[in-house]
Amino acid sequence: MEQTQGQQPIRPTHPSTAGPAVEDHGRAVTANQQAAAWYRDAQRAVDCRLAAAALRLAVIADPAFELAVVDLSAIEGTTSQHPGHGQMNWERHHIEVVSAAATDDAVRAADLLREHLANVGCDPLAYRIAAHLRQPGPVTDERLPNCHPTTWKCCS
Repeated sequence: MEQTQGQQPIRPTHPSTAGPAVEDHGRAVTANQQAAAWYRDAQRAVDCRLAAAALRLAVIADPAFELAVVDLSAIEGTTSQHPGHGQMNWERHHIEVVSAAATDDAVRAADLLREHLANVGCDPLAYRIAAHLRQPGPVTDERLPNCHPTTWKCCS
């Protein structure tokens, strides 16, 4: 369809599904493209409400997308079963971090997060979920690179 002068291009109202199923840093995820697109939105969210909304849409798009299922469960304070079938190595580590944080094991979550970030460089949801769920305990020195805002307004 040809555009006339001054006409704005039509933009989709949902995340792009072109290309492989990857998260925000280009790592492959075990999900369909639409779920991966919603997951990227969750990674870029400025607060936990927006992240949870995007994660819900990712789970609707691909109910077997364990990364999104575990992250959403942790944010909402619910439990999830995650069998860990066929995930990428970085996804399994992310799930371990988030699961430890969700079970109030702050020391283990901080240790796992430190190791995870040393391996992957940046994982905004693992970092933010662990920080959000962290109970009073040891302060960790993890920092996200400049690719994501370091603050995350969160619902309680």
